[in-house]
Amino acid sequence: MLNKNNTNFNNIDIKEYTKLKLQNEDLKRKNLFLTKEIQEFKGINWILSQVIKTSGTLDSFEKLMKNITDILMGILGVDTCTIWIKEDGEDKYITYSRSIYKGNTYEVKENEDLPDFLLKIKETSYFDTKDKNTEFCKGENVKSILIAPLEDFRSNNRLGIIIAEHRTKDFFTKTTREFFNILAIQISIAAINSKLFEKINEITNKDTLTNCYNRSYFEKLMLNMNTNQKNYSLAVFDLDKFKKVNDMFGHEKGDEILIKISNLAIKLAKKHKGEAIRFGGDEFILILFKPLNETVEILDRFRKNVPKLEAIKKIGIDITVTIGIASYSETVTEMKNIFTAADMALVQGKERGEKNTIHIGYDKT
Repeated sequence: MLNKNNTNFNNIDIKEYTKLKLQNEDLKRKNLFLTKEIQEFKGINWILSQVIKTSGTLDSFEKLMKNITDILMGILGVDTCTIWIKEDGEDKYITYSRSIYKGNTYEVKENEDLPDFLLKIKETSYFDTKDKNTEFCKGENVKSILIAPLEDFRSNNRLGIIIAEHRTKDFFTKTTREFFNILAIQISIAAINSKLFEKINEITNKDTLTNCYNRSYFEKLMLNMNTNQKNYSLAVFDLDKFKKVNDMFGHEKGDEILIKISNLAIKLAKKHKGEAIRFGGDEFILILFKPLNETVEILDRFRKNVPKLEAIKKIGIDITVTIGIASYSETVTEMKNIFTAADMALVQGKERGEKNTIHIGYDKT
């Protein structure tokens, strides 16, 4: 009887032990899950605080996008993060993205097409990659996609979307999806405010007649370039025989000529991702982030195209441009001297009677 009782007791003991073991394993799983959720919430709170902080301190929309993609990649651990923003007045999009497959390098691409079905997404959603077109993805081997719409709350229009990607299936949790709903609202507000600030800032930095940047902007730009830029070329040009236009046809016609030549300079600057500035009167500055030989070639084409403008042909005055160019670090070794070197090359060239010509400026020796 004793052995039988012991056997029963041992059976009960084993059952209790097994039950407790299973309960303990279940508690461990729940604990791991709760720990992960707590970490996610901590990360989410940190991301939101950083987005709010970033949106209040940056003066550039692109810098805002650069910081946000960096924050999302670092904290959420996604493979690829892309923010699609609709271009003003266009059906095309600009994408701001980072991907581990490109070394986490920040990339900006213009004129991108966003599939129509993505525009129909009303709230943050998982995107089923099975048998679906995923050409819009920027990463590789994508198994999990989370999409959050961005809204312009002022006009109730779609501003863009955020797309987060990962190579692991079911990577995004319910917590992450709910977080993206909140994040999308904050990013939308930050993006709208940043774009509005840029527009206001652009108005204050632009010359009202020619739409070139003004002298104040040039001074701020040079201050920034003196600390961050490595190599670039700076050209100063003015208009030959421009005084005759004002004397013979009046200032209104003179303004028209200035606008036409400015438009040509702005187009050139935009094409080569440079800057066009009206320094004062009929004197302008062009900044190109190119070596001297390329800059000379580009500006020589510009010089030849000025007299071909229809507005100049009509007045019968041979309006041309004389250009002075200096390049850091090819012709000047001190950035602070680059404008003076280019300007003096222009002045001295005209004093020698060499108008409608390009002159190279150097450091004083």
